[in-house]
Amino acid sequence: MGFAGEWFYIDLKSKMNKSSSLLLPREKYGEASQKWGKLPLMLEIENEKQVLFYFGANHSKEPKNAQFPILRQYWEKFLKKTKDEERIILVEGGLRPLAKNEELAIVQNSEGGFITYISNESNTMIASPDLNQNDILLRFPEINKDELLLYFFMSHVDSYHRISDPKPDFGDFFENWAKYQRTREVWLGLEISLEYLTELYKSVMDKEFNQNESQNDYINPNNSGTRINKLARKISDARDENIINEIEKYWKEGKSIFVVFGSGHLIIQEPALRALLK
Repeated sequence: MGFAGEWFYIDLKSKMNKSSSLLLPREKYGEASQKWGKLPLMLEIENEKQVLFYFGANHSKEPKNAQFPILRQYWEKFLKKTKDEERIILVEGGLRPLAKNEELAIVQNSEGGFITYISNESNTMIASPDLNQNDILLRFPEINKDELLLYFFMSHVDSYHRISDPKPDFGDFFENWAKYQRTREVWLGLEISLEYLTELYKSVMDKEFNQNESQNDYINPNNSGTRINKLARKISDARDENIINEIEKYWKEGKSIFVVFGSGHLIIQEPALRALLK
């Protein structure tokens, strides 16, 4: 059993290495993002049998954000183009529950919640090709779990700043997240409290935590100023490799694919997708 698992790991690693060589190098990200221009971004690839529509989102949780009517139009275009084809939607960060209405879908889960809501009547399968916390630790057993937890905490704080005013109470917002994290086996043995995480933040970032400060610069994989930036890059690179491998898998199955991920992923993945999807 262990021997077969070892061979599976070697095969997966080989596949990842091939995929990573096709991704846009991080040092070219700034130049590429300027060429792409204003968000949201859109990419289309097709052959005689199927299409890929890729929507590069801005992660807004503001229902009035201009990306949402654009995403609706893009989805409707995809539906018309693929009416006789097998379809799948791929979303970032795991599957979302179906919200009661569009506004809640956006406020609670940004573009992932929105596409889940507006696609519901089409009966299109939704999957998430993203890596979860367990996947990341299996891939990188050398990662410090405290720093990984801090990274996810800072990402959650960043999402708080994407919520339109009036924002919820920060303590309640944190505690709702912490309650869920405490149930996850991956964090077994770690303290998940605001007091502990703010102390950890001070230790790693060499500054006091400020709940009113956006954490976006520190969790951005295209920056390199902090340990968390470097961790974010390692994680994001692994995610991008996995995402394009999953897209390629569904493409080879003959499916037409509608992808909704952050714009940075589209920019990094675009050269690989053009090379792989033929």
